[in-house]
Amino acid sequence: MDGKIPRLLTESKEGLVVKKNLFALFSLALIVSLAFVGCQKPDAELKRAEQAISDARADGAAEYAAGDLASAEQLLAEGKELMKKFCYKKAKEKFEEAYRLAMIAKGKKPAGYCPSEGSSGGGTTITKNQSGKPTSHTVVKGECLWRIAEYDQIYDDPFQWPLIYSENRENIDRTANRHGFHQNEENWIFPGQEFSIPRDATTDEIKAARRRAGAPAVQN
Repeated sequence: MDGKIPRLLTESKEGLVVKKNLFALFSLALIVSLAFVGCQKPDAELKRAEQAISDARADGAAEYAAGDLASAEQLLAEGKELMKKFCYKKAKEKFEEAYRLAMIAKGKKPAGYCPSEGSSGGGTTITKNQSGKPTSHTVVKGECLWRIAEYDQIYDDPFQWPLIYSENRENIDRTANRHGFHQNEENWIFPGQEFSIPRDATTDEIKAARRRAGAPAVQN
């Protein structure tokens, strides 16, 4: 009997040690698995942010929302660096914020805006008023009402494009319909069209045109 008791105690201690080791391994595995929950490589968020930034840039956001677009691109770059360090959670946050800013930038696109396609001087000037300002304009490839209004010799202000549209609405809509655009929400125009350029708009009419085009409010 005396010999059996120490042996039983020894076996009990060994079993306890094994159980403790198993519990420690299980705990370690649990901690590791929990550490990776929610910290998987954020490939989906990365692709979404990249696509949003690409779309915003293609839409011309570098011109009308440069600050937001630059911030989005900076966050994207920071997120990529964090991914290299396996800081996936922080990288995901960067990508999500980059996506948000890119969408904000794209949402700031002014009414009537079109990206520049290389047209710099504008179409043919047919006539001028007494001050030498053009009173008509012939559309060339790559132009839109926004770009025409932006020319120095026209208004030097792209937000005044509604003045041109209002003056030439019948011409613009009729030509758009002929090209299959029956609801001319984008104010489609085509090379060869000749537009009258209003030169007698009142201050109130100019303000109304700028509001319609989404011009920033003037700070007094």
